Amino acid sequence: MQGHRKCLKLFIAFALLLLQCIKGGEVGRNHRDANVTGRYIEKERQALLAFKRGLVDKFDFLSSWGSEAQKQDCCRWIGVSCNNQTGHVTRLYPSDKVMGEDYFLQGKMISPKLIQLQHLEHLDLGYIDFNGSPFTDFIGYLTNLRYLDLSSSCFGGKFPSQIFEHEFRES
Repeated sequence: MQGHRKCLKLFIAFALLLLQCIKGGEVGRNHRDANVTGRYIEKERQALLAFKRGLVDKFDFLSSWGSEAQKQDCCRWIGVSCNNQTGHVTRLYPSDKVMGEDYFLQGKMISPKLIQLQHLEHLDLGYIDFNGSPFTDFIGYLTNLRYLDLSSSCFGGKFPSQIFEHEFRES
């Protein structure tokens, strides 16, 4: 009888593990990420929308970003990648370099709400023309950031010293 119980417990554990993989890690999510809606985290979605408001997108490249029902899941937005297990945003690359110089996104500012993307590892602001506006200090506090691309982004002012404390990967 005990052999059957062990097999049943093993089967249930395996089934739960399989279910977790199929559902993208939603089973067993801890309480601190309780505000995960679907695959994404609402405060991170709001941070991305604030970031978008700081951009001028004349050609509507970021049309997948929005508040409408069909656009709620920021993990499906162009230029955004999330961890399938946790729903946290891990990559932000809103400007695709193949657009060409006539199609750059323009930046008015980088929203300080981006600091809420504490799991961000990859930030690509390359080819977003910030027209000499100062680079924001809070970027240095994104402690998981490992890749930063600022090529052709046209920032002005001093570069925050905290950013040099990170260990970046070469691409």
